[in-house]
Amino acid sequence: MRIPILCKIDDYFTKRRHEKKEYKRAQEEFKNYKYVHILPAGGIHTKTIIDFLNKYFSHEEHAFVLRWYNEKIKDIYIYDNVFVITDLTKVPLEICDKIIFHSLLDQNMVKFLYQNKKYLSKSYWFIWGGDLYNAPDNHENTYVKSHVAGVLTAFDYNEYKKRFGEKKCYDVTYPHATVNPIKKAKRKDNTINILVNNCADITTLEMFKVLSKFKDKNIAVYTVLSYVAANQKDRRLEIMYNGYETFGNKFHPLIDYMSSKDYTKFLSTIDIYISNQDRSQGNGNATFILANGGKVFTKKTGVYKKYNSVGIKYFDTDKIKKMLFDEFIGYNEKDKINSIKVLKHRMLDSTKVKQWGDFFND
Repeated sequence: MRIPILCKIDDYFTKRRHEKKEYKRAQEEFKNYKYVHILPAGGIHTKTIIDFLNKYFSHEEHAFVLRWYNEKIKDIYIYDNVFVITDLTKVPLEICDKIIFHSLLDQNMVKFLYQNKKYLSKSYWFIWGGDLYNAPDNHENTYVKSHVAGVLTAFDYNEYKKRFGEKKCYDVTYPHATVNPIKKAKRKDNTINILVNNCADITTLEMFKVLSKFKDKNIAVYTVLSYVAANQKDRRLEIMYNGYETFGNKFHPLIDYMSSKDYTKFLSTIDIYISNQDRSQGNGNATFILANGGKVFTKKTGVYKKYNSVGIKYFDTDKIKKMLFDEFIGYNEKDKINSIKVLKHRMLDSTKVKQWGDFFND
């Protein structure tokens, strides 16, 4: 593997010159690649999955195409098998065996596949969530997403099948940057720290109403307001107002982005995580908190059903309405130990290498 270089785009003309070089390089080098990954440049998983696949799989067989220029590229070490290309029509995709689209939320990608149907028979969609649940309901989306060669998802295949029909499904997951627990900070009091949702979402307001019955207990309620859920109105001010009105000084909104180190440290203080969203979101938060001995509530989404089926105990958010406080904070020690054991095995690099290897070799 060559030493990574950092790709920095200074201005429009530099960008255009760089783009031409990338097109030429793609035309010359793509004949060597069996698998081409199309990723959003600033995606939260982009650097993680590039590092992971380059570490455990043949560097000569995988190419990674970042679809646009983004400030976050500055923080991605660009390997020699990573290309920054805006126009996919200039990439010789017909040469490769499999094309993996990491998310199809970008409608330009849907349009590209619709206009280049010849690629659909070897195109695979790694479902991110919003690209399935919040996608436009139109002919192009329906056609493309029902004619891909297969889907990669651990949690959302039943939803996919309901919308687009039967398709080959691969149980494949990304490595999680925050899965390894760290030692919990010692606290002087017995406050129960509760985190509601992973972003500003209307369902946060619903959960505040449910939790209001515990407002006189020794709790602290946190929620992430540094970004808004996809395709939702900005309700951050409403959430802040409601949170302070309901819980007073026990409410702590997270308004600013945190560094990965600071966010991990924060998550290590959480005793109960509640994902009240209607689809699978924030599973990185959930797995970290659970691995650190915390209790996780979610709606009966794909994650809830999948994890409980393999022995990872997630609790149902709908049950909180009828719970007394002791039941809400209680966690059977046997369930906790077993959940952590199963989760850690599922999150091992060796487990994920097998998942991806089975897909590539199928």
